[in-house]
Amino acid sequence: PPTPCFSCLLCGAPVRLFFFSVFCYPPPGPLPPPHSKEVQRADLQYMAVTKEMYEWVFQQCPICETPPTKHLGRRGGRAHREHLGVESEIWRCGKCGLIFPNPLPIPVNGLDQHYAVAPDSYFEHHETESKNNSAAGLLKQAEALVGKKGVLLDIGAGRGELLHAGVEQGWKVVGIEPSTTFAEHVRQSGIEVRQEPVEQCRFPSSSFDVVVLAGVLEHLYNPDETIQEISRILRPGGALFLDVPNEVGLYFRLGNLYQKLRGRDWVVNLAPTFSPFHIFGFGPKSLRKLLSKHGFTPKHWHVYGGTSFVPNHGLFGFVEQQAAKAVTAASRIGDMGTYIETWAIKQPST
Repeated sequence: PPTPCFSCLLCGAPVRLFFFSVFCYPPPGPLPPPHSKEVQRADLQYMAVTKEMYEWVFQQCPICETPPTKHLGRRGGRAHREHLGVESEIWRCGKCGLIFPNPLPIPVNGLDQHYAVAPDSYFEHHETESKNNSAAGLLKQAEALVGKKGVLLDIGAGRGELLHAGVEQGWKVVGIEPSTTFAEHVRQSGIEVRQEPVEQCRFPSSSFDVVVLAGVLEHLYNPDETIQEISRILRPGGALFLDVPNEVGLYFRLGNLYQKLRGRDWVVNLAPTFSPFHIFGFGPKSLRKLLSKHGFTPKHWHVYGGTSFVPNHGLFGFVEQQAAKAVTAASRIGDMGTYIETWAIKQPST
């Protein structure tokens, strides 16, 4: 679609130039009242994010500890269909295939620069009932793997669905949630929640039976150190659950090809400076290498299609949205799915 260049004077939505006409593409539904939470959220989404809001540092592959060798393209700012975030240069490691920005943009005001929003706003695409059902199912899988209802650590607890379900089922639970807004939301139920990174929590060695990293690893600025610390605090035979987007799957491959066919050097991988703030992009090869590096062996491995979230603004946006859904459905073959989830077991030290 034509690039947004200014905002509609009536509703503030991006205005696009199409041939010789000007069209306003407001969000679907009635306009919210001024100063409402909806308007504040829209302001945050389209606010003028600048490079000065980030510290830009050289980044090598944290798994292989070597510089990246393949430049994939740009992501964010002018290299985004809605001008979200600021431009980042996206690279791929030539050894393991890990995808990441280089230089790496680190928010100068800490993680609250990204996550200081209401929990319901950040998780607007997550269905509460579905999340609760997933939490219950995850706990059953964990019990089957470790043989008991033991001590569970949920890193990136979000709104705390897994922690609440764990308490109800008889687990001892601890959460880690860096967002002050989310952490305070969970603490209202009397559940212990830490806000510092797991590397700084100083948990005793082998003190957990299960560690969960559900939709978290791709958000971390140091995934290698995090998995290393999890290996230390998880007992031998303990189970680690994690799931990540499959950034080398069919959805991303075709998305990048689509951008090239339109004459752009854009990519659809990652979101370093805009929601959902994905920093590192894993595929089957890079994820297996990271786990093996720190003594984990995948017990269950599942690559699946999942659901795509492409905004539907105007006719062209509708076509892009339907195409994304079709690609997601077609990707449920082999390792071409859009998401990877795994249960990995910590092996005894040799």
